[in-house]
Amino acid sequence: MILKKKIKNSKGKDLTREAYNDIRKMIFSNELKPGQKIPYREMAKGLKMSLTPVVQALKHMEFMGLVCHEQNKGFFVEKVTPREIDEAYELRSIIEPKMLAHTILNLNKQGTKRIGTALNEYLDACQKGSLKLKLVKDIQFHMSMAELSGQNLSISILRYLFDFLYLRFGQELIFSRPSEDSADAHTAIFDAIKSKDVETATMVLKKHIKEIHKNALDGLQNRLSEIEDIIF
Repeated sequence: MILKKKIKNSKGKDLTREAYNDIRKMIFSNELKPGQKIPYREMAKGLKMSLTPVVQALKHMEFMGLVCHEQNKGFFVEKVTPREIDEAYELRSIIEPKMLAHTILNLNKQGTKRIGTALNEYLDACQKGSLKLKLVKDIQFHMSMAELSGQNLSISILRYLFDFLYLRFGQELIFSRPSEDSADAHTAIFDAIKSKDVETATMVLKKHIKEIHKNALDGLQNRLSEIEDIIF
């Protein structure tokens, strides 16, 4: 009896995870935009599951600050604010350099190869010009460095920050600046990592995060200006 209950709970978690990933993909691909209502009933039918796992997934996303719930209205994709951009990037500027220092101190040939592969995939994505692919490879590059740090709690926080930034703010806010800027920064970080130069690597990373922070704020301001032009 206990075993059957555990199996049932496990299936429920799998369905919730499936629903979460499906909603996440829709936000990531701009099928669902900030302020838009989430058609969770239609989603449940499309996924061939009950409403329960879909609602559970949305409640988890509400806890993460990715969606909001309005009484008798439903769930909506959260809108972005400059203050949240500031806070998210300030956290990145604290967490990532600290993790990178641990990564370099513990680095071996296998780890160096892993980061190098992630860099090459990112540079290749920049050449192909796909914004979505570039975004995915950018995250993978940063996470490949972070995951080698051994700082498990910080890794979880950083993974959440990436979801928060890129699902809430949109690709165009993060990458409105020419790709060469980030490509050069990523390459410089990797060169310093190979040399085990902690000071240079962390300095370049901090500068890189500062630049994309500014880029995100500029992108948001441009978006808000465009909305005002349409209204007036």
